[in-house]
Amino acid sequence: MFTIEGEVPRHNTLEAQDILDYAPLLVVQGARQVGKTTLMRQALESRDGLFLTLDDAATRTAALQDPRGFVEQAPDRTLVIDEAQRVPELALALKAAIDSDRRAGRWAITGSSDLLRLPGVSDSLAGRAESLTVWPLSQGEMRRHERPEDWVCAVVHNPDSFSATPYRDVDAEVREAVIRGGYPEPLKRDKERAVERWFMSYAQRLATHDAQQLTQRGDFSHHLDSLLRIISSQGQAELVKAKLARSLAISETALAEYLSLLDQMYLVDSLPAWGIGYSGRVVRKPKISLADTGFATTFTGLTMEKSRLVGGMELFGATLEAFVAGELRKQQGWSRLRYRLFHFRQREQEVDIVIELNDARLVLVEVKSARDVDQRAWRNMELLMEKLGDRVMAGVVLYMGDGVHTVRRPAGRIQILPVSSLWKHAY
Repeated sequence: MFTIEGEVPRHNTLEAQDILDYAPLLVVQGARQVGKTTLMRQALESRDGLFLTLDDAATRTAALQDPRGFVEQAPDRTLVIDEAQRVPELALALKAAIDSDRRAGRWAITGSSDLLRLPGVSDSLAGRAESLTVWPLSQGEMRRHERPEDWVCAVVHNPDSFSATPYRDVDAEVREAVIRGGYPEPLKRDKERAVERWFMSYAQRLATHDAQQLTQRGDFSHHLDSLLRIISSQGQAELVKAKLARSLAISETALAEYLSLLDQMYLVDSLPAWGIGYSGRVVRKPKISLADTGFATTFTGLTMEKSRLVGGMELFGATLEAFVAGELRKQQGWSRLRYRLFHFRQREQEVDIVIELNDARLVLVEVKSARDVDQRAWRNMELLMEKLGDRVMAGVVLYMGDGVHTVRRPAGRIQILPVSSLWKHAY
């Protein structure tokens, strides 16, 4: 079983340091236990910083009693306030403090919910803060690659580099990567039962503690737990709210509130439907999945062995698609190219992932859980390439085999790459 030891260097540390060099306030957001505090410690290695956490009752009381005095302590150091969503009143105090002292690198706040969606926070910090989202560890991070993986950049600017990389035992490596996920603490454990116990405790705390604090409502932990399980069982699937609400025996209004809450806590990830500049009728529903496949497979009970059995194979295929989207999402934080992630579906035609660059060019990606693929794997992608012409920079099929292949079609070049190419190419 793959494990990690100690603190893992985060690839977006340089981005955090760059923000501290220019902005008075850095906002670091992400789910609990993904490594936000670790990132800040790494970012402040060459700075003098003071770390305070609002999970501590005494610290929280001090912040509530005198917000302005609290944020103005340590004027000659970077003040890092952890779990800042616990005291939303600090937003106005930070606004006033920044307006009187706009020196770069004065403050950093971290939060395990989307701070900018808390009442009054977004307006208070607009133009005063820059944000950074921290996801669970990427595959390159947990393998301690010194150079950040940048798959999209390699596909666009150096596609021939993939054929120069040896790939071995891709199937086993990828299956374990999907099932393990990227949360640091479970990756330190070498027994399945210990991993499952951590994730179950984590889910219980989120549902019974964090969610209650964000909403100030009664106990709805049962519905949140059921919703997490249903989303996990679908891998990455289109969000059909009416069907999902019926499964939970709740209204669509309540479902929307729960989904918003999971999104606010960075527990789910969604791929919007792509259709900009496309003349045909396309499905507009987003795809949704849990943001970490290790968390998801704990709910579904998917293991290496079950992923190869009938029933488990289908679930693994859907979870693999979420895994690929998740790795690309993480790489957005440090890639040299700016891009957005979508999916595409029109009637029976579907492309798993559409990567749209800032200049509107596209990279199309199909994800296959088989070790061998043929033209059926890229047929839908090829049809879209024919329709869009030069706007498509590349078409890629990611699969579980070890070989790298190139197929030249009238619509353009299609590369067939191992899934593990996602973390073996820096640029």
